[in-house]
Amino acid sequence: MPCLQHVLRTSDFQNSLTPSQGLAVAVSGGADSMALLHALMLFCRDHKINLTAISVDHGLRPEAKSEAQMVADWCVGQGVQHHLLTWQGDKPDTALQSSARKARYDLMAQRCLALGIAHLCVAHHQDDQAETFLMRLASGSGLNGLGAMRAVHAYDDRLTLLRPLLGVPKDELIAYCAHYKLPYCNDPSNQSDKYARVRVRKSMDILTEEGLSAKRLSVTALRLARAESALDYYAAQIWQTRQCGGEKIILDAKILQDHPPEMMVRIVARMIEALGHDKDYLPRMEKIEALSAALRDDDVFKARTLGGVIFARDDKAGKITATPEVSLA
Repeated sequence: MPCLQHVLRTSDFQNSLTPSQGLAVAVSGGADSMALLHALMLFCRDHKINLTAISVDHGLRPEAKSEAQMVADWCVGQGVQHHLLTWQGDKPDTALQSSARKARYDLMAQRCLALGIAHLCVAHHQDDQAETFLMRLASGSGLNGLGAMRAVHAYDDRLTLLRPLLGVPKDELIAYCAHYKLPYCNDPSNQSDKYARVRVRKSMDILTEEGLSAKRLSVTALRLARAESALDYYAAQIWQTRQCGGEKIILDAKILQDHPPEMMVRIVARMIEALGHDKDYLPRMEKIEALSAALRDDDVFKARTLGGVIFARDDKAGKITATPEVSLA
């Protein structure tokens, strides 16, 4: 009999919860999210935790409204609280999927905040993890990106995303739905080759024949995430030595030069995150690496700008400084 309770009984999942605040789950109506909704419903009943299901209608497909209603009807029948949110306003002509994703998470985060819920479960599974890894590999991501999706991820300082199904294959979730006779919908856009993720998904059969199965890729992403966490721990120790004056960040150049080059890359990225114009998107990794190498190794370093931040090196004082670029907007 298919069972997901084992993934909800792990210490990593249970230690992430705050039972008194309740728990939310994102439900699109697909097999993966319906399986997670059902498993969480059983788990929350056993642990006396209030469960809230949240669906978002992006207004992009005519079927979306009926899919959300299917979820709402099922929740009513099971006594689970359900909230249907709608993405209002004009939709962009480009980067529609990424814009819809951001809108979806923003809407759910706002509703969780209003309900006093600090944890939102999402149904990303092993196949999703493998696809994310391949897409980030193709885009030239660094170690952080190749670690793909984390089982526990801070969306912001008020909401934590939980992904308990990252080790569960999609096929098992479909079998779970069949066993428990759970209704679910199939999004036709998941078959459209105009989306990169769909094209990557369709390549998985060939990759699996060569040993690059979803499970193997997912495990690799997990190991890279673990290595990333270790490196980030040491970068954080260096970051703690910074001096801040107004909007300027100053670091001892010798401390950075005494550590492996990877530490300089991470500190430059942290400076851009702290002072840059766009907090959500860092420059491409090769640009950060080139700047980091110049700061570390160039005999003479001339101030340069990256990601809206001006970097300078004062060799006489032995300092590296970062200041925000003045915006003319």
